[in-house]
Amino acid sequence: MRDVSRMLDAMEAPPLPGGADAGFTGVPGAAPSPSDSAPHKKPASAPLRDGPGWALAIGAIATAISIAAGLRWRRRRRVRTPNDRRPSIAHAFAADAPVQPPRAAALKSPEWVYVDSPYATPLLYMVPEPVDLLLPVATVSEPATATPTSSRRRQALLMELQAIDTSPALHLIGDRQFPEIRRVGEGSASADAWQAILEDTSKGDDDDARLARWLSPAILVLRSRDHRRRCAEALLEDAAQRTRDGMNRATEDERPHWVGRAIRVELARIERLSGATRLFALRALQSRQLIDLGAEEAPVLDAWIDVQLAWAGWLLGGGATARQAEAEALCDRLAAIGPEAATRALRRRAEVFLQRAENEKAAARLANLGCAQALLEDAYTRDHDAGNALLLARCARLRAMTLPPTDAVDACAVALTHAFLAEQDPAWRMDALECRLAVQLTYESLPGRAIQGEVAASLGRELASMAADSVGARTAMAATRLREGDFAGASALCEAAWRSGGGDTHLLNLWRDACRGWTQTADTTGHDRHALAQAVRQLAIARATL
Repeated sequence: MRDVSRMLDAMEAPPLPGGADAGFTGVPGAAPSPSDSAPHKKPASAPLRDGPGWALAIGAIATAISIAAGLRWRRRRRVRTPNDRRPSIAHAFAADAPVQPPRAAALKSPEWVYVDSPYATPLLYMVPEPVDLLLPVATVSEPATATPTSSRRRQALLMELQAIDTSPALHLIGDRQFPEIRRVGEGSASADAWQAILEDTSKGDDDDARLARWLSPAILVLRSRDHRRRCAEALLEDAAQRTRDGMNRATEDERPHWVGRAIRVELARIERLSGATRLFALRALQSRQLIDLGAEEAPVLDAWIDVQLAWAGWLLGGGATARQAEAEALCDRLAAIGPEAATRALRRRAEVFLQRAENEKAAARLANLGCAQALLEDAYTRDHDAGNALLLARCARLRAMTLPPTDAVDACAVALTHAFLAEQDPAWRMDALECRLAVQLTYESLPGRAIQGEVAASLGRELASMAADSVGARTAMAATRLREGDFAGASALCEAAWRSGGGDTHLLNLWRDACRGWTQTADTTGHDRHALAQAVRQLAIARATL
């Protein structure tokens, strides 16, 4: 800008002494010729150069030149490229303003001055690809054959599913390639959101689409449990159709997993039946899947163990014993496949012993629980899975309720230890808290054991804040409310547990004690006689249907 101002000042300088034409000579400093200095008459057609019109013309020309130069300078400054080769007048003012280098040349590459510093990152820890430190730790295991690229593609869907809720109600458990969905608490809104995401993702052909197609039938089965018969049948039919489509697109290695998925979807449909219709449907399922049942595939055998255990739970006496024997035979076949299948077979065999213990008493019950605990301890030693730890804690707590008081203390310690271990996994945290509360109540009920402060009360409040809706959680919270003197709250929790499917003797006795204590507070302020009468009526209905 200073150069332009000087140029404009030079243009607007006054004429040199010795005539108006002296400033326009071709050679600077040349003496005027005699003919130029002599007076002469100007022609009539030539304009008058020494009048006011000439001064105005010079001023207008100078103003126009200055405006044009200013606009040109601003345009050059706004749009300037490194390869600009347009004429420049900067060399005329080199003494006052040095020429600036082009902008591209002014940006130098960074110099790493700490290459030889002891704080430099060693080459051992340099990674060839960028690492995303914000990826959450997934609850499913990564196969050893997975590449980093495929792992990042699968992480995209997992992160999208986990970002739905800060306290997720749905979790993926098992391996990464064929995981299972575990629901914690109510979680109906999360199930709807998951289904919407899976619908959009399953349309592609990458790893996320394959995983979405695998999870879609499972999320439909979960949603069917929250609806009545007509809507549930539509959802289960959709899940069965998606399973058939996935089986048609599956490779030879993937087909056993899809067969196991088809068996579990059909089992979910049978669970909504009742009476003889359910038993006939089970026999029809077994006849249809007879070919797959004969194959030595771990996913298929594992699904058939679920069928046999559910079948045994709907029978009594010899029929239940026969189905449990079938399940144990399937466990033997599963254990012969490989090491991972053998670890899975240990847990499934323990489930068979736990189911047997439910219908036994005294010594037979204790023997079955002892076999189940030994199998679960072996399974947890081989695979430190949170599900195995929680099942072991529940088994040890059941043994503590059967053992003598001196031995029950050690069983409670084993149960509490493994419940703490299972609590570290978010997918099992609520169930582990429920187990801890049940173990705490069992320990404090032993002879000679006092109540340990507010441990049980704090666990009950934590479960209530998490909206725990399982039968076991509601039963344990009802026992805590009853001990605190909240008879109305204990009765409401017992009724909710009964409506959720609970109906054992322990729950009904707890409900009876709550109503009895509620009756003794009839003279207190705020006593609701109508609510008490309604609770007693529901208790009578529950006892009649036991």
